[in-house]
Amino acid sequence: MKLSPDSDGYLETANHLTDNSTSRPLLFPLLLRIINTLHLKQSIVCFFINILSLLSFFRLCGPNKKLFSLTNIGILIGFFLLPATWSYCGACLTESILFAVEIWIVIFLSLLFFPKRPTSLVSIIIYSLAIALLGTLLKPWIMLFVVGCSVLFAVMALFGKAFRTARIPALVLFIITTGAFVFSYKYNMSKSSSSANIVYLLANSNKLDELKARVQDKKGLTPEEARFTSRVIDDIQLLKDQYNSDPLIAPMEALKVLKVNDKAYADTINRAFKIAYFQRSKDAINLVGLSVERYVQDTQLGLTCLDICYGPFITILKKNGVYFAIALAGLTLIYWFIQRRRKTGPAVKRPLSLFGKQVLIFAGILLFTSIFFALFLAVSGGIELRRTVLPAVLFQLIAISYLMINRRELLKA
Repeated sequence: MKLSPDSDGYLETANHLTDNSTSRPLLFPLLLRIINTLHLKQSIVCFFINILSLLSFFRLCGPNKKLFSLTNIGILIGFFLLPATWSYCGACLTESILFAVEIWIVIFLSLLFFPKRPTSLVSIIIYSLAIALLGTLLKPWIMLFVVGCSVLFAVMALFGKAFRTARIPALVLFIITTGAFVFSYKYNMSKSSSSANIVYLLANSNKLDELKARVQDKKGLTPEEARFTSRVIDDIQLLKDQYNSDPLIAPMEALKVLKVNDKAYADTINRAFKIAYFQRSKDAINLVGLSVERYVQDTQLGLTCLDICYGPFITILKKNGVYFAIALAGLTLIYWFIQRRRKTGPAVKRPLSLFGKQVLIFAGILLFTSIFFALFLAVSGGIELRRTVLPAVLFQLIAISYLMINRRELLKA
């Protein structure tokens, strides 16, 4: 078992599951506890959890055809080139089963809206509760993606003609996930490192000069807010000058208000964040711009998030593994298209079937929400930006894969 920076926290939580003071969500520590109790090999267990989840995705979300069809094999090859999903299996990090959890969220969503057999209200509620639990108990901020999807599904069910048949599951999902998010909000905040991420963002987003100018001009700040902002400026300057803008390594006694290691200062840090980014409308707009910039420039639309998944663990590919996988997927798609044209001739334009429209709406909502989820994570991500944004990128891959395995169903009557 390989230990990584966060591993000690997960191991500590696994040893004290009933301790409410722990800062870790319970799902992964519970898995660690079971694995250690049964004396199993963690990397092997997590590997099979991910593999079986992927196979379940093909079986439950795709058409009733051979499990190992050409399309499924192509997607399997693409995901097998993702050692990140498995490379983390040797470390005590939530990424060990992150891929499996996200796949099962999509599987339950698919079963909710495209059931293989008639479903009852009870089964709809059970699926919705399972989605809410998976969105909360591994990485709590995944719940934002779940709620975003449920809102869009409800809107499409109420106002979209093609999705109107899914009105009941959409509304049940919306009620349960929204209620779960509100109910678990304090729990989610207690299990997140939002304070450290806020301070890291303040210290690394060129906000220092702007805050100094606002204090000097004394516009939009009360005298008390100006004094508070001055202390925030002093902390940011100290972090930049002496601690490489890293709030986690700065001693608490050296800081005035941005003490990320002291939970008593969480509200103070949130106040500093609101003054910096939400007191003026243009600050909020700048925050959105910063989110897009970090997502596009720092993560290259999520591709660098996959660098930690591919190349480093396949020597011959190195960090070009992501681009190799994309090129392989592109060439496979071109080959499939050429072969199809040769066999059937020019395709006859046909309108989408009702089911095809529903599949497009479903996959489109997953993809659309995952992009906005990535933009949110790009702002909230601290030092490990690529690892922070990775959950959104995996949702994007799953959404695209869902559309690929159901592409033949789009034109069926």
